[in-house]
Amino acid sequence: MYSEDEIDPHRGQAQATASANRSLYNSIDPFAEGRPEGEAWGAQEPSAHTGSDAGTHADSDTGTHADSDTGTHADSNAGAHTGSNSGAQPPAGEAAAAPLLRFTVGQMVDRSKRTPGFTFDVMTTLPSFKARRYAGVERNQIEFERLQAHLRATYPECLVPTLGPGTTASKYVGDYQNDRIVVQLLQQWLARVAAHPLLRQDYELRQFVEAPFAFNPALTSAPALSVAPAPSAGFFSWGKARARVARSANPTAFERQLEAAAENLDAFQRNLGDVRRWHGRLARARARLALDVRDAGTKLVSAGMVEHNAGLARALKRTGKSLLHVGACAQGQASLEGSRAVAVADVYTLACDNVQRTLGSRQAIFTEHQVAARQLERRRQAVAELRVSASIGAAQAQEALAELAAAQADADSKRARAERVDRVLAADLHAFEANREGDLRALFGALGRDQLQAERQVLGELRAALDTVRHAGSAGSSSTALSG
Repeated sequence: MYSEDEIDPHRGQAQATASANRSLYNSIDPFAEGRPEGEAWGAQEPSAHTGSDAGTHADSDTGTHADSDTGTHADSNAGAHTGSNSGAQPPAGEAAAAPLLRFTVGQMVDRSKRTPGFTFDVMTTLPSFKARRYAGVERNQIEFERLQAHLRATYPECLVPTLGPGTTASKYVGDYQNDRIVVQLLQQWLARVAAHPLLRQDYELRQFVEAPFAFNPALTSAPALSVAPAPSAGFFSWGKARARVARSANPTAFERQLEAAAENLDAFQRNLGDVRRWHGRLARARARLALDVRDAGTKLVSAGMVEHNAGLARALKRTGKSLLHVGACAQGQASLEGSRAVAVADVYTLACDNVQRTLGSRQAIFTEHQVAARQLERRRQAVAELRVSASIGAAQAQEALAELAAAQADADSKRARAERVDRVLAADLHAFEANREGDLRALFGALGRDQLQAERQVLGELRAALDTVRHAGSAGSSSTALSG
C-alpha cells in the first residue's frame, strides 16, 4: 500500500541534515580555543555523513582510509564475512580530509525480546579508535539509552540529541510495529551524535563501539555540576507548571536570545502535546471506520454469494471486495497516524525538556564559576594574612599554598567552561532549530503523501466497483429485453 518513501518519515533527509549541521557548526566555530580568526575549525574536524537509507552498508561509501586489520566480521545485512577491511581510497582533493565518524544502522535483531536489539557498522578515522571499520556491532535499546544518559551527564552544556523510542506502538495502536521507522530514528540519532565535535570525542562512545560485551558506562546519572540546575517537567506533564529559566537582571543579547528560545520551545511543546493527542484520536477514529467498512464489505460479499440474480450477485461481491480494500487502506492510515506522528512528537517533547534542562545547566555553570572565583579570592586573602603573620610555620604555609594552587586550578577550569558554554549553546541551538524544521517538514510531508496515495487507491477501487455495477446493470437490462 505504501512505498518506502511514504513509510519512512525522514527518508532522504539524513544526508541533507548532516550537511546542514556541518555548515552550521563550521560557520559558528564554537569549540576552538585560540584558533586564528580566519581559520575554520571544519578543516580539523570530521564531516559526519549518513546515507539516506538506514539499511545501506557502510562499505558502499567512499572517503575512508584502508584498515590493515584482518579477521571475521558479522555483517548486519549479509551475515559473517572474512576480509581485509580495506576501504576505498579517498578521491583526489580529499586525501587530507578531516577525521571521519560514520554509523550505519543495519537492522533490528530480535523483535520478540522485550528490549529490541540493533546491528550497526562504524567507519572512522578518529585516532582514538583502535580500528577503522567495525561491522555488525550489536547493541540493544537499553544500551543506547545508557549512552544518551552518559552524554547528558558528562556534557551538561551541550544539547545532546534525543534518542528515539525502540517501538512504534502506542496506546492508539498497541500492536502495530514499523521497525523501519525505529531504525531510521536510531540512524538519525547516531548521525547527529557523530556530527557533534564534542560528543564524538567521548571515551565512552568509543567503548560503546568497541566493548565486546554489554555496554555499561561509569557515568549515567551522577551530577556533573556542583550546583544542580532547576528540575524540568517530566515526560507526561503537559499542562503542569514547569520551572522556567531564571532571568538575569542585566541580560546580554545572547541571554535575551536564550530566553526567547526557551519561551518559544515551551509554547511549541504545549502545542505538540495537543498535536500528538489529536493524531492519536484521529488514528482511533479511522481504525473504527476501517472496522465498520470491512464489516460492510464482508456482508455485501456474503449477500452476493447467495444472490440468484447473476448480475446483481456480481455487483454485490465486487462492491464488497472494494469496501474490504477501502477498510484495509483506512487501517493502514490509522496505524501510521497512531505510530509515526506520535513517535516523532514524543522525541521532540523530550528534546524540548532537554533544551530547558541545558539552559538551566548554563546558569549552574556560571554559578559554579562565580563560586570558584570567590573561593579563590578567599584563599588569596588567607595567604596574604599568613605572609604578614609572625608565627607562621613551614607546614602551615605549604598547606595554604597548596590550597591556593588547587583553588586557582579549579577557578581556571570553571572559567574556561563558562567561557565555552555560550559558544557551544549557540552552535547547538542553531543545529537543533535546523533539525526541528527539517524533521517536522519531512514528517508532515510523508503524512500528506500517505493520504494522497491512500485516497487514490480508494478512488480507483470505487471506480472499478462502479464500472462493475454499471456493466451488471446493462447486462441485466439487455437480458430482460431479450426475454420479453
